[in-house]
Amino acid sequence: MALRLTLLFSLLSLSLFGQFGSPISWTFEQRHLDGDRFELIATATADPGWSIYSQFTDAGGPVPTTFYWEEGDHYERIGEVKETGHKKEGMDELFGVNVIKYLSDQATVFRQTVRVTDYGTPIEGEVEFMCCDDTQCLPPTTEPFAYTLAQPTDGAMGANGNRPLPAADRPAPAVDAPAPVTDGTEVDKETAPPKVANLPAEEVLATYTAALPLPTQDEPVSWSLRVEELDGSRYRLSMVGTLAEGWTVYSQTIDPEIGPIPTEMVVEEKTGVSPIGEVTETSATLHKLFDTTWEAEVTKVDGGTVTYSQVVRAEPGTGISGYLTFQTCNDEMCLPPRDVPFTFDPAASLATVDGIGGGAAGLASADDRPQVGATAQAYTFNAEPLAACNVGEAVTQGQSLWSIFGLGVLGGLFALLMPCIFPMIPLTVSFFTKSGESRTDGVKQATLYGFFIFLIYVLLSVPFHLIAGIDPSILNSIASNVWLNLLFFAVFMFFAGSFFGFYELTLPQSWSNRASEAEGTGGVLGIFFMALTLALVSFSCTGPILGSLLVEAVSDGAWPLTAGMAGFGVALGLPFALFAAFPGVLNKMPKSGGWLNSVKVVLGFVEVALAFKFLSNADLVGDWNLLRIEPFLIIWMLCSLGIAAYLFGWISFPHDSKKRKVGPLAAVVAVAGVLFTAYLAFGFTKNEDTGSYQSLNLLSGIAPPVCYSYLNPCDCPQGITCFKDLDAGLAYAREVNKPVMLDFTGYTCVNCRKMEENVWSQDRINNLLTEDYVLISLYVDDRKELPAEQWKEVSRLDGSGRSITIDQVGEKWHYFQQSVFQHATQPYYVLVSPDGQTLNPPVAYTPNAEDYERFLRCGLNTFEELQGK
Repeated sequence: MALRLTLLFSLLSLSLFGQFGSPISWTFEQRHLDGDRFELIATATADPGWSIYSQFTDAGGPVPTTFYWEEGDHYERIGEVKETGHKKEGMDELFGVNVIKYLSDQATVFRQTVRVTDYGTPIEGEVEFMCCDDTQCLPPTTEPFAYTLAQPTDGAMGANGNRPLPAADRPAPAVDAPAPVTDGTEVDKETAPPKVANLPAEEVLATYTAALPLPTQDEPVSWSLRVEELDGSRYRLSMVGTLAEGWTVYSQTIDPEIGPIPTEMVVEEKTGVSPIGEVTETSATLHKLFDTTWEAEVTKVDGGTVTYSQVVRAEPGTGISGYLTFQTCNDEMCLPPRDVPFTFDPAASLATVDGIGGGAAGLASADDRPQVGATAQAYTFNAEPLAACNVGEAVTQGQSLWSIFGLGVLGGLFALLMPCIFPMIPLTVSFFTKSGESRTDGVKQATLYGFFIFLIYVLLSVPFHLIAGIDPSILNSIASNVWLNLLFFAVFMFFAGSFFGFYELTLPQSWSNRASEAEGTGGVLGIFFMALTLALVSFSCTGPILGSLLVEAVSDGAWPLTAGMAGFGVALGLPFALFAAFPGVLNKMPKSGGWLNSVKVVLGFVEVALAFKFLSNADLVGDWNLLRIEPFLIIWMLCSLGIAAYLFGWISFPHDSKKRKVGPLAAVVAVAGVLFTAYLAFGFTKNEDTGSYQSLNLLSGIAPPVCYSYLNPCDCPQGITCFKDLDAGLAYAREVNKPVMLDFTGYTCVNCRKMEENVWSQDRINNLLTEDYVLISLYVDDRKELPAEQWKEVSRLDGSGRSITIDQVGEKWHYFQQSVFQHATQPYYVLVSPDGQTLNPPVAYTPNAEDYERFLRCGLNTFEELQGK
């Protein structure tokens, strides 16, 4: 209530000053479309810090901008008034309602299409509008307008009284921010009449853009390149500059003898490329003013935006390049002149504009573009974070490595209970304690033996480091390859058959024989070969567990695999040293017997369940739509019930004793199997908030996503609206003026599913992603082929100078992730502005919801500061 009373007082008191001028200036122009159809254009330019409100802002708040038309039979309006500009939508504390307003950093343009029936009568009316800044609002104001339209003829005069060039050679000026001044004359915007111009019509076939990050005090002018494809092999290249508050650039028409460097746009002439006409300069804030810096009158752009355009004819397949030179100053200093090079490749539909200060890289994307029509976009990203208010990927990656190390330890402990290893523990420890000259020597030898076991398993990960060093994307390709996942499925089913006792898996006898012979070498080398012998002869038991660990960790890179192998080696080797130091513990260990085979059979059921995880991966990547969440859960329920049935003695396998009894531990595990089956059944209950099934946290990253369903399908996790195309997502983010979260993910990414189902499901995280961000999920293992015209040949990132062809959707996103953000694993979360500026340090797998919330709020606060809120 206090805010609204303050607003009312402001409106009443400030109305006294309305007669002295408005922070909003208007220009009215018209453009002939075809026949008797015209486009009437009204452009509102706001002083810095002021905003004008949309026609569609909610009732109960500020007065919406409204056009009132004098009706008559001399014209007919076609459709409604359309509006464009830097739109911002959200709850306004001043009014207490949701408002839609347009900010002052670029002009707000309103367009109305009409059909004229009587050219002798002008189209008149008035526009009512209201404007506010951060502290005050002015009362609603009206601005009259009158459009006098001339009937078009073949020899019609142009806007400046000159006959227009032939259509093939006519450089049509941009209409985004029409210029009230282009001749260098001084204009008083409080007293000058509205300027009306007939802009020549040009059909734009397609538009291509590339943009640098928003301006900052360090880089006060940001440039974007817009390329409009016209007919007759012509292109209109426009360099659009956005100025930070308080900074200026100088017109291309000023005399350089005065001092400042005039802005100059140059398209380089070469065979197949020829400029048409002159460069046009367009800005709503272009004025001739006395400049205290140069102590002379100069024509300059005083804030806002400025556009320099050049029409070019280019032969098919010929690239266009050029540069823009400019100098920028404020009231205290001037920065040195700078060149901004730009290029456009018509064959690749790729526009680029180089960053000032480095750190920028561009990538074009051309999938579905529902938000941008037939526009092919090229976006430029600055990977250097603006703020450091959260920890980065290095910390979260370290947490992930420890969790994978823990998985390795757990796998090693399971391996210790296998029939191939468990009976060897007392024999090996007894050998060392008795062969040493003293108990201390025996402990040292057993410790060395355990260390060598650890070392052998760590060394198994070294080849993957070499592969990753060649190309970081290879490991991702291995983990998401359809045929390799099918191979893993077959191998795991084969391992399961061995655990069930249908056959034995062994490495070639010659390998273990040679290792055993080398044990006689004695000393440290002999102990090493003893450890190697254990690793080889126990392969039938450890192989399936190592295989599971391998495919679990390899998609995250070589270091997670090393962490997992290290954990496995520690768990397998440490007991030998501990039992040698404390031999009395050996006497308390259970004796070998039939229970060891029961452990193998139980793990056999586990192997079957895990095998279907890899079949699910192949199904997801291959887009087969076969093994969705429902059949997957049923298969796992059967495996869980199989464990219970086996341990209760209801079913048996070849190596089981006929006198097998149900022990207390077996009964506990069997009951756990029944309970786990009930837990899996809970996965078939529906989540009313998201419309899909309930997420099962224990199966996050193992089961298919809950959205991948026959009965309750959904497109994005946790009911969050998401885009799966970069162009469409960024276009929408610009429209609603929200920051973007780039979610580099994958169908086979385990930690990605854990984040979506365990972290994104929490209300505080879900609300941030739903209300404050635009989510763009880029699947790096999407194997769908790109259309042939979108294939691109790019340089490999290994420094070899070789090139690769990107012909799949996932390859495009993975190359984008590596080339721009120098990161190859998933998940990877990057918060950026709609123009591609990284807001804060990216993070990887972050299972702690508080850390992840801190990351999201850090990016949101940085974006709001960037917007000058």
